[in-house]
Amino acid sequence: MKSTIVVVLVVLLAGVVHAEIPQVISYQGKVTDTSGNPVADGSYTMRFRIYDAVTSGTLLWDSGVRTISVAGGIFSVLLGESPQPALDLAFDVDYWLAVTFSGVDQTPRQRMASAGYAYMASGLVPGTEVSGSITWGAAIEGLNTASTGVVYGISGGATATTGTTFGGVFSSASSGGRGVWGNATSSTGVTYGGVFECVSTQGHGVYGYAVASIGNTSGVYAGSLSTGGSGVIGWASSSTGATCGGVFSSVSTAGMGVLAWNSASTGTTYGGQFKSASTSGVGAYGLATATTGTTYGGRFENASTGGAGVYGIATATAGGGYGGRFETATPGGAGVYGRASSGTGTTYGGLFESGSTSGTGLWGYAYAPVGVTYGVYGSAYSTSGYGVYYSGGLAGTGTKSCVVKTSKGPTLMYCQESPENWFEDFGEGHLVNGRCHITLDPMFLETVTINAENPMKVFVELSGKCRGIYVERGATGFDVIEQDDGTSTVGFCYRVVAKRQGFEAKRLDLCEAARTDSYLYPELRENGERVKR
Repeated sequence: MKSTIVVVLVVLLAGVVHAEIPQVISYQGKVTDTSGNPVADGSYTMRFRIYDAVTSGTLLWDSGVRTISVAGGIFSVLLGESPQPALDLAFDVDYWLAVTFSGVDQTPRQRMASAGYAYMASGLVPGTEVSGSITWGAAIEGLNTASTGVVYGISGGATATTGTTFGGVFSSASSGGRGVWGNATSSTGVTYGGVFECVSTQGHGVYGYAVASIGNTSGVYAGSLSTGGSGVIGWASSSTGATCGGVFSSVSTAGMGVLAWNSASTGTTYGGQFKSASTSGVGAYGLATATTGTTYGGRFENASTGGAGVYGIATATAGGGYGGRFETATPGGAGVYGRASSGTGTTYGGLFESGSTSGTGLWGYAYAPVGVTYGVYGSAYSTSGYGVYYSGGLAGTGTKSCVVKTSKGPTLMYCQESPENWFEDFGEGHLVNGRCHITLDPMFLETVTINAENPMKVFVELSGKCRGIYVERGATGFDVIEQDDGTSTVGFCYRVVAKRQGFEAKRLDLCEAARTDSYLYPELRENGERVKR
C-alpha cells in the first residue's frame, strides 16, 4: 500500500535571529495512507535529499537512509544533524526537498524558498499568506506533539503598534466552511479549541464580524457537544476598568447583538447563562443605545411549557451582585423584555431567584426624579390573570392603591392598613321576633382562625327601630338579639373580622430590610437624591 507524506509544518531553524543561522533544519511531517489515515505507530526508513531543480537536477545533499519513529502519523527530524552530512549549502538560491518513505519516493519535491531562511527563527515570514483548495482539510495545519508546557501548533504575531494589523488572517470561500477551526482533542484537562487574548485597554480578546447584509449570519458561532461544556466562554481577566468577557453588537434594524438558544427539548437547559464573581459585578448587562424605536436591552423568549424566558441568578453571598441587569436609554424601550410564547402550561416571561438570606429575586428601581416612572411594571391581558402575582409577604414604604376609572380620569383608591393580619366579610340579616342567626360563609371560615384566643369581631348596623340589640358570637357564626326579649322585625347589615389563619400572632413586626430605604429615611439620600440599593 503506497503511503504519502503531507507536510504540515515547514522548516524551523534553531538559534536566534541575531546569531548566524545554524546548519540544521527542524522538519516535521505527517504520513498517511492513500485513504488519508495515519500509518501505524512504529519505526520506518526515510531518506531526505536536496536538489537544485523540481525534477531531475543535481543532488546537493543526502541524509542517507534514516530510521525515524512515527506516532499518530507524525514524525520530526533535524536535517543536517550528525551522523548525517552537514548542511553546508549557501541557501542563496532555490532548493527542492525530496522525501523517500519505506523506499517509495514521494512526489512532487517540495520547494525550499531562500527568502524564508532569514525569518524562520522567529516564525512564519511576515506577510506570508498560506491558502489551499482542499475540500475537507486545512490549507495549513500546525502541529506540536509536546505533551506538556506552553506549546503552539501555529503562532502568528503582528508587531506593528499602529494600523489595522492581524496576527493571523483565516478565510474560507466554502458555503459550509470555516475561516478558522480550533479543536482540542484531549478528553481530559482544561483544554481550549482556541484561546484569544488582548492586552489593550480598548481591545477585544475575540472580535467576530459577519459582513453579509442579508441572510442568517453570525459574527461568532460557537458550539459544545460536552454535557458539562460551554459553546462559548468569554472572560476578561483584568481586575480593573470597564472590561467585557464578550461584546456582541448588530447594526441591523431587525438583528440581535446576541442570540442565545438551546435546542434541547428536555432537561434543565439554558439559552444563555451569565455569571459574575465580583462583589459589585453584573451577571448580565444588556444595553440598547438607540434613542428611538422599539429597542431592547435584552429580549428573552421561551417556548417550553416548563421553561423560563430568562433565568438570572447571582451566586455571590455578599456584595451588590445581580443575577441580571438590563437598561435602556430609549424613552419607549425596555430594560428587559421577557416573553413566554407558549399558549399553555405554567410559563414565565421571566423568572428571577435569589439564594441570599438578604437578597432580592427581582429588584426594580426607577431613579428618575420626575415623571410617571415604574420600578417594576406588570400587566396581564387576561381577565383572570395577574399583572403581578407574589408568593410570601408583600411590603413597601409607599402607598398601596387600586386605580379606578372616574369622570376625571384614572383615580387612586387607597388601602386601609392594620397593625394585625385580619380578614373581613360583609352581609345582611333580618330580625324576626327580635332574633336572627348568621352562619358565616364556609369558604371564609377556611381562611381564618376563630376560637377563644382569637374571637371574631362583629359590627352591626340596624336599618330600623327596635329596643336595641346585642351579639352572641360562636365559632362559625353569631346571633343578633333584641334587648328585653323584644319581638321587633327589622333588617340590619353587618361586618365581621377574624384573624388570618396561620398569621394570628402577627402584630407590628419590624421590617429590617427597610432600614436602608431612603424613601422611608430621607436622611440616607445623597445630595438630595435617593440612594440605589
